[in-house]
Amino acid sequence: MKFDLHKTLTLINLLAPIVLLNVKGGDKVAKFIPVITDGIVSAEQLKGATGAEKKAHVLEIVEDAVKISNATGKTQIDAAAVTAAASDGIDATIAAVHAVEVGKIVKA
Repeated sequence: MKFDLHKTLTLINLLAPIVLLNVKGGDKVAKFIPVITDGIVSAEQLKGATGAEKKAHVLEIVEDAVKISNATGKTQIDAAAVTAAASDGIDATIAAVHAVEVGKIVKA
């Protein structure tokens, strides 16, 4: 099957918000779902990057978003908890995208 970047990015935009809310710790990442989704989309467009490199890219974006949020002084968000939930959510999102693309369930 030929890789279709547009289709993949569309699936990420559709599935990531649902998946991220439903992973363990989804309540912790809820505020950051748009940031994580955009991060996954941008990571998928990194030519030649491995899956691990793409995930690291997204997690850096998430960590920066938490730092910015905490810098406002209005909230103090546990960065480790958000990063852990985001990590699981990224894996689950990519697994869901692959499952839809190939039409069968695949293990992450």
